[in-house]
Amino acid sequence: MEKLLTFVVPVYNTEKYVIRALSSMISNKANVVVVDDGSKDNSLSVIKEFTKTKPNFTVIHTENRGAMAARREGLKYVETEYFALVDSDDIINTDAYIKLAKKLKEVRYTVGVGRSSVTLPNSNIPFHSKKWKKEELDFLINKKDFSNTSCTFWSKIFHSSCIPYFMADSKQLVYEDMEFVYYALAKERFMFHTNDILYQYCMRGPLQGSTSSNGLSMLSDKGLRGILGASTSMQNKFQKDNLYLEYHNELDAITIKLIYQRIYSLLTNPNIKNKKEMATYILNILSSYLPNWQENKYFKEGFKGSELNDYLFYLLASNILKILRINIYTEPTKDYQTLLDEYNEKLVLKK
Repeated sequence: MEKLLTFVVPVYNTEKYVIRALSSMISNKANVVVVDDGSKDNSLSVIKEFTKTKPNFTVIHTENRGAMAARREGLKYVETEYFALVDSDDIINTDAYIKLAKKLKEVRYTVGVGRSSVTLPNSNIPFHSKKWKKEELDFLINKKDFSNTSCTFWSKIFHSSCIPYFMADSKQLVYEDMEFVYYALAKERFMFHTNDILYQYCMRGPLQGSTSSNGLSMLSDKGLRGILGASTSMQNKFQKDNLYLEYHNELDAITIKLIYQRIYSLLTNPNIKNKKEMATYILNILSSYLPNWQENKYFKEGFKGSELNDYLFYLLASNILKILRINIYTEPTKDYQTLLDEYNEKLVLKK
C-alpha cells in the first residue's frame, strides 16, 4: 500500500518512552524515520530491536548534534507526500494524522493542524487544546489565528514541498520549533484545521531529562535566552523574505505570551526568594527587547482567543503582577543581552 505520510522522530536518551511513542505510529499507511541523536542510554538498541520486523520503519544513528539537526537528517528520508515532526516521548494518534493528510490532499492544502492534549508530570489527566470554529484559514486575513496557532512541531502536517523551510541550521536548544513553524505558516499562508486530537504531549519534569521543562524553569537564564533567541531567529527569517512588516504584531504577541508564561513560572516557584524583584527584572528584559510592547494590540485585548493554556498563563501572571503592584511600564536600564547575562547573579534561591 502506498504511504501518504512520514513521521520523523528525533531520539535522545528516551529509552523509557520511545517504544510507547513508536508503537502509536504503527500503520500500513505511514512511514516512520527514527533518528537516534547520539543517545548515551540504550535508546538505539531498544529501537533496533523494536523495528527489526517493521519494514516501514527506518532507523538512523548520528553523532549528537541536537534535535533540529536530527530532524533535518530524518527529513532527507521522506518520500511521501506529507510529513510530520513528532517527539520520541509522546503518544501519536496515527489514524487522526492519516485522516488529516487525506483531507489536505483532497483540498490541496500544504499545511494542516489538529488539536493536542497535554499530560502534566505525575498526572494521568490530560487537558485538551481548544476547538476552532474555522477549518480553512488564510493568515493574511486571519492574522489573529496566526498568532494563536501553537508554535510546536507536533499536531501539524506539512507537504513535502515545505521541507526546505526546516533545513536551516539552528542554535536553539529549546523553542527551536518556534523558529521554524511560524515562518512555514507565513510562507504557505493557508492552513487547514481539524478538531480531531492528533497528539498527546506527555510532559516530563527536568529530573527526567525534559528539554521543554528546562525551558520553562526560571532557576537560570536558559528559558529566557531560548525564547528571545528563537524570537530573534524567527524575526530574521521574516525580514529576509520581506514578511516582517506584515506579521510583526503577531510575532511580538507570540513572544510576549511566552514571556508571561515565564513570569508566571517564576512567581509560583517556591525556590525563588526575590520573586517581585525578578518579575520586574524580566519585564525590564522584555522592554529592552521589544520597546513599547505594552501597545501590542493582542496584549491590549488580553490575548482573547488564544489557546487555553496561553490565556490562563497570561491571566494568572497579570493578576499576580497587579496584586504585587508591579509596574509593567518599566524603562530598560541596559540592553537585553546584558540583562540576560546578569540574570543568574540577580536570582536569589532558597537554600
